[in-house]
Amino acid sequence: MREQLDKAKMVFLTRGTERVISSESLRPPNPHCATCSVCYAELHVDTKRAKLSDLVDTVLKEQLGYGDDFSIKRDADILYDVDEDIHLDKTFEELGLQGDTFLTISDDADENAKVDVVFSVIQQEFTENANPLRLPGEVKIATKPKASVPETNGHATINGTLPYGLQRATTNGTTNGATKRTASDAGLEDGLVRKKGKVIEEARKKDDDHIVIQDDKDDGAIVIDDD
Repeated sequence: MREQLDKAKMVFLTRGTERVISSESLRPPNPHCATCSVCYAELHVDTKRAKLSDLVDTVLKEQLGYGDDFSIKRDADILYDVDEDIHLDKTFEELGLQGDTFLTISDDADENAKVDVVFSVIQQEFTENANPLRLPGEVKIATKPKASVPETNGHATINGTLPYGLQRATTNGTTNGATKRTASDAGLEDGLVRKKGKVIEEARKKDDDHIVIQDDKDDGAIVIDDD
């Protein structure tokens, strides 16, 4: 309120037996947030005269600088995109776009794409010679942040995440900071596992009721003390 948002803090009261008040600075806006990254604006429309083509050509392309690759949706219904233009000559009234309708504009450009814009349709009658669509004020639309590309070691990802079993692999051939096992390493480890299993099995045959397990630090085998 005093243009000192950088000095503002969030304050928390902790739960538990000791009630402690703690604080931290405000976090910067998340450019990938589905709510914060959307631009909201009003669109004043003479619904009886305004056509969808007026929104596409006059408002979006001429005034807001959109290219050809974008879509217009009402909820989940696609009213327009580069391959769906059968509604361009229909008026807002014919499309059922009355007051309090929300239209979402999604920019699908490859570069410098704009964040989604949600227009709230305000129904209004204009004079016959006036433009049937109006933006009541300047609309500033931010561009979408570039998504970071995760290291995948040549594997396909699902929502940016490697499939389970490949998640630990990295592009430099390491696993959690350790190099991948060689064939000789794998053979040695397999031998130790078999050795451990053999020792345990022999100990169980000797005395099933009293088994003490000790770890041999020299070779990693498990030694059974049957005393």
